Amino acid sequence: RAISEKWLFLCGKEWMWNLFDSALVLLSVLDVILNNQEQGVSNLNVARMIRFVRFVRLIRIARAVRAIQSLRIFLLSIFASGIPLVWCMLIISVIIYIFASVFLNGVIEYFRDHETTSEEAKSLFEFYGGVQKAMTTLFMSISGGIDWRDAMQPLLAAHWIYEPVFVFFIFFMFFGVLNIVVGTFVTAAGEMAKKDRECLVNAELLAIGAYSKKIKSFFSEADKDTSGSLSWDEFEEHLCNPKVSAYFASLELDVSHAHRLFKLLDIDGSNKVGLDEFLEGCLRLKGGAKSLDVNMLVYEVENLSKQVSKFLDIAQKGKIPVGPIATSGFQSPLMASPVSCVP
Repeated sequence: RAISEKWLFLCGKEWMWNLFDSALVLLSVLDVILNNQEQGVSNLNVARMIRFVRFVRLIRIARAVRAIQSLRIFLLSIFASGIPLVWCMLIISVIIYIFASVFLNGVIEYFRDHETTSEEAKSLFEFYGGVQKAMTTLFMSISGGIDWRDAMQPLLAAHWIYEPVFVFFIFFMFFGVLNIVVGTFVTAAGEMAKKDRECLVNAELLAIGAYSKKIKSFFSEADKDTSGSLSWDEFEEHLCNPKVSAYFASLELDVSHAHRLFKLLDIDGSNKVGLDEFLEGCLRLKGGAKSLDVNMLVYEVENLSKQVSKFLDIAQKGKIPVGPIATSGFQSPLMASPVSCVP
């Protein structure tokens, strides 16, 4: 690689990775040399250190991860979910501790009034023999470690009230807390995907490609004479079909003023729209007005207003020239030819 890349090996974009790979190669060669020599005490210690350093090769996985978009987002989402995971563990631990304390209260009362040698007492001691055991039992009940019915059954010996309490605990954890936890991690993954530049670019390209495919399909259906261009009559006739009109509206294009829309699509004013012209116009006109469109309109109106004000000032002073006015200062950015005025 050094011979093929020459000076780019040390000065290119991948120079850090190149140095890292070179260090790994040198360590591997040194390891082979030491293994072929007599195993002295010092050589053995050095060889062990070199073998330990070879585990650093795992860092090369990061280089491969960059090329796989889904894997990169998955790993970044795991790292980004680290802090929410800590808070999630804390909240779940507190909730489990509260319910464990409630169940332990009934277990203690049971042991005060009954013998500890019965089968019910042994089951209670196995599942709820302490705070740690009780919390472990409740966590296993919601995580699939044990069947929650098996964890609830011993509590019936203490009091019947603990059955609905345990059912409420399972319901609350399954349909409340755990769903919120899953939603939090899904949100974190979605935010990470939105921040990933390559993911955004690919998503936008896919969206444009899918939209272009729909537009081309609409164009081919509307072009009855297969001339490669769409006239106003063909466009109007095709939109008369309510289903076609609804489909065109689903492409984020307003069909309430079809003729105006066709004029906007007909950039060259030939009263016919080609495929490229039609596609470009639909991509430009789809959806509502963007912030850029509004600001461009404000900019054009401000420029036109300044030029009109300047023209009115000259008119009030009686200095209106005969014939075409000089283009500088009087031509509107919205017009293609100079403004002419006759006194």
